[in-house]
Amino acid sequence: MNRQMIPNRLRARLLKNIARLLLRLLDKQVLKGMPADMTEHEVIDMCLLLTDIVPNDTPVVDIRADTPIIIVGDTYAQYGHLVRIFNCYGHPPEMRYMLLGNYLSQKQNTLETIILLFAYKALYPKSIYLLRGKHECARMGKYCGFYDECLKRFSRRIWNAITSVFCLLPVIGIINDKVFCVHSGLSPMFKQFDVRGIEQLKNFVKKNITFPANYSSNRLLTHFVWSDPDESIDEWDQNPCGLGYLYGKNVVNDFCQRFNISQIVRSSEMVKAGFEFFPSPKLLTIFSAPDYMDTYANKASVMLLMKGLTGGLISQLKVISPIIRLRCKQTLRMNITLEEVFVHLGHGVFEEGEEIPECFPLPDKNEGNCEKGTSKGSYRV
Repeated sequence: MNRQMIPNRLRARLLKNIARLLLRLLDKQVLKGMPADMTEHEVIDMCLLLTDIVPNDTPVVDIRADTPIIIVGDTYAQYGHLVRIFNCYGHPPEMRYMLLGNYLSQKQNTLETIILLFAYKALYPKSIYLLRGKHECARMGKYCGFYDECLKRFSRRIWNAITSVFCLLPVIGIINDKVFCVHSGLSPMFKQFDVRGIEQLKNFVKKNITFPANYSSNRLLTHFVWSDPDESIDEWDQNPCGLGYLYGKNVVNDFCQRFNISQIVRSSEMVKAGFEFFPSPKLLTIFSAPDYMDTYANKASVMLLMKGLTGGLISQLKVISPIIRLRCKQTLRMNITLEEVFVHLGHGVFEEGEEIPECFPLPDKNEGNCEKGTSKGSYRV
């Protein structure tokens, strides 16, 4: 359904319904793991509205960091942790976010996770950007159990509505023409077709990825979502998974030089420390699901970007460390610690003795959602 087919009065009514749905999604019982109170009809209506809103981003999200923006890596349907990130740094539209994909998982709150993100996108389209990841397609949705969850709780209609939005999600994000955000990988097509300069990159992607887009029929989309970095090679190699390529540090350096990019930010894999720089520090992997699958006790991180006093970008990693839980009972509150790591874009973290820029301010939290516990930055959320 295109924009002209949704009357303004109907659009306003749908947005009011979505705002009410959002309040139910943020209920304390849902954070404890209970299913959210929502109907198939209101979710399908929201997806219908999103098929009109999401394509406005085009395959390339091109934005400025005039106000702060937080980049979030894989969340893997860890609904409680996602909401706690919003609680700590601000819910849209108070803070802007760009998420790098992989919203689905085998966890029980997958539906709540994707509906929450869709609701924010419908209500505040310029405050949250959802890039497409490996799991945002019908095949992976069935593999990870999301299809079964949709049928168990509702019907196939809700599955079809949600996957129709997946095919319209943008693929890359470019911030201030300097930070390149993508779910996973790069593509050899840029060198093959001698694409140079940031504007040529944007135009090339828009020309070669048209909506609705599917992995099975679009090479460039597949490269962005399925190609992976490999420390053991310098150039390109076949990806054992059969989709995309493996790429090495020379590819990363050539890409950044070709398009004058300072930093590539990706996700797509669990890293124990929550973030990891490639041998070429111009490539950074962030992972935003702490204690992944309640098994790995890994840290997570998000990346905060904002414009500095001189007009350049200031970047900081917010590292989230889970503290071992003392009880198995589901609870709204979970102990975590928050650390700050300053990043010199394209060069890695600031070393000891280097001059570190001032910490940029974040919204003050006084509602008890981010209660400071110790001087070292321990929080209960």
